Amino acid sequence: MEFKLDLETIIDKFKFDSSIRHNPKIPVELLPYNTKFKDMQFNLKEVVGEFLRLVGQKKMSSEANPEQLVEAVLKSIDFKDINQKNEFKQMIRTLFIDENNQLFLFHPQTLYYINTVENENRKLAEFLFAVLWNGNAAWEISNEEHQTDDLMSSLIFKALPVLKSEELQSPKYAVLLPEISELFAVDFEWLSTKQDLFTQQFEKLLSYYYFFYITQMLRRNEALFAKYEKSIVPIYFTFEEEERLSKTRVSYEYGWKNIERSINRMFTHVNFHKMLNISVEGVEEVLSYQEIAEVLRTGTNEEILAIEEAVDKVIEQYREGLSDVKWSQMSLNLETYDLPVLNKLSILFQMIEYQFNNSFRSKPYNEYKMWFTHFCQRTFLKSRGRSGKMLILDTDYLLFLTKIIIKDEHKIRLKKLFEQFEVRGIIYDRDTQVSIIEYFEKLNLLEKKSDSGDAIYVKAFL
Repeated sequence: MEFKLDLETIIDKFKFDSSIRHNPKIPVELLPYNTKFKDMQFNLKEVVGEFLRLVGQKKMSSEANPEQLVEAVLKSIDFKDINQKNEFKQMIRTLFIDENNQLFLFHPQTLYYINTVENENRKLAEFLFAVLWNGNAAWEISNEEHQTDDLMSSLIFKALPVLKSEELQSPKYAVLLPEISELFAVDFEWLSTKQDLFTQQFEKLLSYYYFFYITQMLRRNEALFAKYEKSIVPIYFTFEEEERLSKTRVSYEYGWKNIERSINRMFTHVNFHKMLNISVEGVEEVLSYQEIAEVLRTGTNEEILAIEEAVDKVIEQYREGLSDVKWSQMSLNLETYDLPVLNKLSILFQMIEYQFNNSFRSKPYNEYKMWFTHFCQRTFLKSRGRSGKMLILDTDYLLFLTKIIIKDEHKIRLKKLFEQFEVRGIIYDRDTQVSIIEYFEKLNLLEKKSDSGDAIYVKAFL
């Protein structure tokens, strides 16, 4: 592994010689966002369709247009009169077209035919394909005839556009957390064996792993060059069935509040990462902060000195290029890393963060993070009065993730279930655990061999 701070490329790509421009393109990007957020563009169902087509190396020959689909079905049938045709047409629309004018998901194959209209949803799908699928072999949804056992469904399938094979695209995004990709592969493989569950709930799996990957990446970024002992640091969630949620709870302090600062600094980290990794075209590798630190710790004195000099020049030119920033008012947090060059890099990071918050560039800085914040607000983030916003797992998500963890086992120890939630980035405080246990009891899912926590099991369920 090699690291070199490419001063000339930084100056060129970030436009140091004219008006500094942040977030330049690099061969492989870190995140799929931009600085012009529009909430109407976000639709995770569209992301699902594109993601699975990428996984299966499939492409629709034409868009799955509902009107054309219905007409194609009608053409395949002989009707006695126009009234019969109109009634049948209405029946098809009711059964197979949803309120968003998309094909109703009644079979795994229908997931391929979710139209991905917005470009931002396509970019998010490409990102998730890169970081979660991570180069695994193509996987296709089975289209065996016996899986469609009714005439109406068969008529719909025959009318759908042909799926064409497409070459595997090269990754457009860097994989910084391969351990999450490996865990996703395990959960995906099991879910893909459950036809109905996969059809109806795959969006939940992709949605959670999206949250999981981004939050873990941001938390690791916040450590900068410090050694990261634990690969997955779970985040505290609460449960929607809980009645009392207050600011004194561990889940408040170490839940959303704990990661909000990391999310706020997202655009700073993207630009800092790019400065450190930017290179000549064609080099498709992005090193994490921790990997860079390890390379520097094993470098020769000459190599480290050359990088220090390059950092000094970047800092100097960055300061001069942003003359609208009152640098004299900036207060530095002096890090105490084992190498002086890491302390200088930390100063550069703080400068990037400071200028975003103290100039007109605060607008793109805030817009960039909204892509992820908006997603959280629509999935896991809820306002709980005076306690403010908290990460809350609803009953559907709790049951779905419990199924994912139990898989084909008949039951699982309650203690192990909570441990497996932690492996997937979720931790509960004592009060939330009690609330979840009470909910499982209401559903008759608990099997107690004694009052000991080690002798309580959660039974499998469909």
